[in-house]
Amino acid sequence: MEYSRSLKEVMKDYPKEVILKDGSGVTLRPLKDGDEAALSGMFKRLSEDDLWFLNHDVSGSRLVDDWVKNLDPKRVISIVALLKGSIIANAALMMKTYGGKSHIGKIRISVDPSFREKRLGTWMLLDLVNLAMAIGLKMLVMRLVQDRDSTIINGVRKLGFVEEAVLKDYVLDREENPHNLVIMTKHLPMEWGDF
Repeated sequence: MEYSRSLKEVMKDYPKEVILKDGSGVTLRPLKDGDEAALSGMFKRLSEDDLWFLNHDVSGSRLVDDWVKNLDPKRVISIVALLKGSIIANAALMMKTYGGKSHIGKIRISVDPSFREKRLGTWMLLDLVNLAMAIGLKMLVMRLVQDRDSTIINGVRKLGFVEEAVLKDYVLDREENPHNLVIMTKHLPMEWGDF
């Protein structure tokens, strides 16, 4: 897959500053070696339910340590949001480097509960959309739990994501109650128009 801009060139766009609804200034930058403790700290502030619906058990520091020490930006680009030196959110763009799905990026975003509904998740999603376009991806995919993530589903619709499928009773919560999984996609334009 050919990138519109090299990954190295795109990473020069960081750090970036965003302003939350409450006026707080937050820095977005790539996850880097040395962020292990701060990232583990953010995950520890998530509820047990939040942690359950992540694809990996990040409640211990070992997985996070391995993740940070083995960063491979050709497969996963992780962006963190920092406020006063603490990581308050993490957004990941996951990609395949070969094959029929190498034009697709999967997105996952985790936000510290005390910073939700302050537009931080929106800023991080917009940043990943821009990053995906810059490196030449053609489509983004998000997988969300229908009843649990209804606010997120409505928000990403406003940003051009569409519901492609609902997988009935696909995921189980901690009490083994079934929930529907919604697959949302966004087709990316290859270039911006001028206006």
